Amino acid sequence: MMRTTRRFVGLALVGTLGLGGCAGHTRATTRDARATEARLAEHSEEQEHPAPEQEQAERESFARRAIEALRASGETRDIHYDAGGFLLQLGGKDGSTVFLSNFFDEYLATAPEQRDEVFARLTRVRAMPALPETLAEARPNLLPVVRGRAFFEQLPLSIAWKPLSGFLGVGLAFDGPDTLRYLGPDELARWGVSFDQALGMAMENLRPRSTEPLEQLAPGTCESPWEDNYAASRLLLEEVVRRCQVKGTPVVLVPHRDLLLITGSEDEDGLHQVATRALQAVMAPRALDGRAMRLTPEGWVPFMPERLNNAWADFRKLELFSRARDYAEQTEHLEKLYREKGVDLFVAAYTPYQDEHGRSLSYAVWLKGVDAILPRTEVIFFMDPALGPEALPVGIARWEEVARAAGQLLAPVEGLYPERYRVKGFPSEEQLARWQNDPGDLLDEDGP
Repeated sequence: MMRTTRRFVGLALVGTLGLGGCAGHTRATTRDARATEARLAEHSEEQEHPAPEQEQAERESFARRAIEALRASGETRDIHYDAGGFLLQLGGKDGSTVFLSNFFDEYLATAPEQRDEVFARLTRVRAMPALPETLAEARPNLLPVVRGRAFFEQLPLSIAWKPLSGFLGVGLAFDGPDTLRYLGPDELARWGVSFDQALGMAMENLRPRSTEPLEQLAPGTCESPWEDNYAASRLLLEEVVRRCQVKGTPVVLVPHRDLLLITGSEDEDGLHQVATRALQAVMAPRALDGRAMRLTPEGWVPFMPERLNNAWADFRKLELFSRARDYAEQTEHLEKLYREKGVDLFVAAYTPYQDEHGRSLSYAVWLKGVDAILPRTEVIFFMDPALGPEALPVGIARWEEVARAAGQLLAPVEGLYPERYRVKGFPSEEQLARWQNDPGDLLDEDGP
């Protein structure tokens, strides 16, 4: 995961900045388009963000140290570093995979004198637990795994999973002494069991490990006591969630794999408290997702407080941050894929924006003459590079309005999460003339 996804970003209003231009369908077009996005947004972060080249160098340095630690621990197999996936492949096709992102995040968050402990933990996961030949042998070690949907969608391995509430996913793991092993369709087929059958077995295994009482943050607001990598998975156990006596219907957040937060849909103070806790947790290594869910008879559905609720602003931050992180990881994945295929297609960024009053929106930049795929944002800025580097946007509009008036210019890209759209040309002068908006007029205060 890129370090940029660990911070909230505040952006200055468009219209006060100069804009760079780009032209032609060449490799330089993609570079210039990214530069235009950067010029459009003035980033205000808690600390200075390193240049992409510097961050890449830090990641490569970390990978080298990880390989050295593995060798020192006795690893003798071939080790291949996949920079795009930020992982180490140990051995051949049937070897082990060590994903480096979480360890790298922990490394950055750890004091220098304690960083050797990160590499010590990394070496303990080099050997995936061996899978039994039969379901009867495997069954006691099956456990459900809740992760962000983007994790499953972009994982370079075949993993058995299903969506949960739109932005999460549920997978299956074989729980070993030092690490867990995600299960794929091949393992389930070999054991002669369906995904839903195996998930039921996994949930039955999780129940006896979930008997501890919840920790009460306030009356009607609770958090999980478990730190075993499966705290988030307990949202699948309704009886655990209902141990928290809430006002209204249960609302949960799983901002971290070791944190399940529970409150009620009608508890304004509780909602504010869990949102504050979640804002901290999503910035930590091994974070999941900051968006909330509400329990209904049909299962978990996305939840957002009413706009007048004093917790709304924090829930809005969590939503924007989570979407931005998913899109940032997808952008990295797609750019690598297109480079490998020799495709010159610009993967436009999803950019969160917040003004000095806390009002917010998300936007993407649609550049005339650039072949691109756009993220699904709330607002689109239309740019014409031919007008020069100091030109302002030629149009600014909400996504819904663009879809109604020029929907034929946006084609959904099948099979992508989060969703993206391939641009087909550029709006007409007549259409752009309707979209001469001030960015401040489109902030969420006046939006849907």
